[in-house]
Amino acid sequence: MTLDEELFPSVPTPEEPHVVTLPAHPCQREFPYAPPQQTTKLQALLPEQMAQNKLARAFDETLAFQNVRTAWAGPDGGGGVYSIIDMAIETKVNNLNFVSTGLMAADFDPYQQGHCIHTRLYKGYHVAATVANSKHQGGVAVAWRVEASKGQAKPNQDIESFQRHGPNCLSCHHLHGGERQPVTVACLLPDSLEDLHHVQAAFDRFKNKCPTMLVADLNVDLYAPVPDLRTRQVADFLAANDVEDMLQHFHSRRRFQHQKTWYQKRYNPDGTLKRILISRTDCIMTSPTLRHCFKNVQLVDPRILVVNTDHYMIKATIKTAPRKAQRKCLQGRKKFPLAPITPNSPIFTQADQLFMELKSYVPRPKQRQPHLCIREEHCL
Repeated sequence: MTLDEELFPSVPTPEEPHVVTLPAHPCQREFPYAPPQQTTKLQALLPEQMAQNKLARAFDETLAFQNVRTAWAGPDGGGGVYSIIDMAIETKVNNLNFVSTGLMAADFDPYQQGHCIHTRLYKGYHVAATVANSKHQGGVAVAWRVEASKGQAKPNQDIESFQRHGPNCLSCHHLHGGERQPVTVACLLPDSLEDLHHVQAAFDRFKNKCPTMLVADLNVDLYAPVPDLRTRQVADFLAANDVEDMLQHFHSRRRFQHQKTWYQKRYNPDGTLKRILISRTDCIMTSPTLRHCFKNVQLVDPRILVVNTDHYMIKATIKTAPRKAQRKCLQGRKKFPLAPITPNSPIFTQADQLFMELKSYVPRPKQRQPHLCIREEHCL
């Protein structure tokens, strides 16, 4: 037997084992690592998957928060609420929460907190705000889109049940996709922690309901290497209410990898830049059990020159149910005329009892009898 002859000609040569790998990214529309028998099937499923992803993104809602430093128009202020809503339109935000508005009351009323001077409706956005103690600091507000805009349908959300907790705290219900999400907007002043009691009152309002979402300017850096006494007090308050920052769970873009929301430039006497101070004072926080509701959280620089602020915007994308569920929830509410209140009703009061007794003494009006025309041939 020579060296050229095969040793075992009857034994077939084993083939290389096939390892199943994941297909390529759907945007490439190619599957180089997929087996030939599955390439056709994957290419057929690709348009259907892309359509489902596009449909899911259509129902997502955006929520943002920013410290605007001032929201009143004037020589010392910014462009007012108009410019802030224009900023929300440019960044494609349907629900913008902003603080440090400085919106004052025209005629202060100690029982109803006065009438706040600001725009109520502008370009399809409703605005609700608290009355600030000073036009230079404090005050929170919420602007949400309620009308359809060009190229965008009516938002799949609604905000209701507002309640003010002092000048720097506002709580409401964010209704989206048939679900009610409690939201608290707050701003802690840099020189005191008195507003923590108002924030706690807002948390107690939703104690027996879904965990609340806190969007606030805390004026402390919770990620400081050496926290001071104020920072430790705020951190203990947030830990007691079981909320955490959602920005840390998402990868930020290269420009905002520092994840700092506040910056301030310091200059030398000759006008040259000395240094830039940065800190992480703003946040969007909620319970860890609701982390799956967030699709993305990023820092955004709107680049609106009229809005004079040194804070970046925090923009969050929230997963919601289809618009049909939202419409079904709104249509399921009671409409006028309301059902009459009976004595067995739990909301029956003494005033209702007096009204029923007064109503019983009123004589009932006589009903008009219809005139019947009877012909003679019918009587025969």
